[in-house]
Amino acid sequence: MDDPSPDVVRTAITRFIEIEGAGAAPRLRARLLTADLSLTIDIARALRGLGDGGAVQVAIEGLAAEQPSIRLAAVRALGALGDEAAAAGLRAALRDPAAGVRAAALGALVGVGVGPDAAGDVARLLSDPDTNVRVAAVRALARTVPRPGALLTASVGDRDWLVRLEVARHLGGLPDAAASALLADCNPSVREAAARTGGSRHIEQLAAVLIEDPASDVRRAAATALGHLADGRTADWLISALEDGDAIVRAAVLRALMGRLTQAGAVRRMSAELVSDRPQRRRAILYALGHLKARESAAEVRRLADDPDPDVRLAVLHVADAVFADPQPVVRSLAADADRTVRDSAQNWLVRHHRNGGS
Repeated sequence: MDDPSPDVVRTAITRFIEIEGAGAAPRLRARLLTADLSLTIDIARALRGLGDGGAVQVAIEGLAAEQPSIRLAAVRALGALGDEAAAAGLRAALRDPAAGVRAAALGALVGVGVGPDAAGDVARLLSDPDTNVRVAAVRALARTVPRPGALLTASVGDRDWLVRLEVARHLGGLPDAAASALLADCNPSVREAAARTGGSRHIEQLAAVLIEDPASDVRRAAATALGHLADGRTADWLISALEDGDAIVRAAVLRALMGRLTQAGAVRRMSAELVSDRPQRRRAILYALGHLKARESAAEVRRLADDPDPDVRLAVLHVADAVFADPQPVVRSLAADADRTVRDSAQNWLVRHHRNGGS
């Protein structure tokens, strides 16, 4: 139990119990609050597994210790022991002068069960001066109160982004105004968490985030969320986002689109967009179809070899191998293109193909 390596001690605890069985409980109980803090939960779980009846009382008495480290160990132990008899002591620990003890008490209360009468004590810590305590309070309320939205709303404006991040992870239970505030938060990590947990009530704002948010991680999260929502409008929004400048976002958009429509449905929907009057849209769709190796779209893609926009024609060349069973006729036509970049790229394609054994 005194080895400097926690892993060695954990192994020793397991072996000790195998040898001594229930007889190991007294020695383990004696070290419950004095062993290295990283081992407290391991010892408590071992005692719980042995059915030891004295461990809870030892931990409850430790809540009144003078040393903060002992009080912290007591709180951690009570959380791992999971005995409802510890609830009153843990609620008292929410007022401990040490922030670490208060935060640990919040987590432990989740383990033993926070009754409705304790919700007010937990909610009071949403205004605690310590950031970690406020984060723990948000987490405890979200996990134990059936409808925590009203309690968590005030934390949407918390001065620390870590607290707002934890609130954003529980977006579904918040009032609409609070959820909207998190989707527009100044911190991109908060917006990403909010987008990941957004639902049908937030669909229009998620669509705006998908197109307008400056952070690619946030746009990617919005695409994923929209892909899970059964709303006929999502396909249109996802199609627009295929023009995103970030390749990882475009990949997420394409996955979301296939999730909504199936791959065959996504290919049909994208092929219909090849007649868009926006060259950026036509080009983006071509690359998406190429990524899917969508040969069923070959006829629609072939028509764009005569597109008025040279970047679109260049995109046809870039996806030719993926989309056409025999790309050479289209490439040969592009090798005589009026645009030098398109023409040279097509001629280089033909040279490479010939060197690789093509006809």
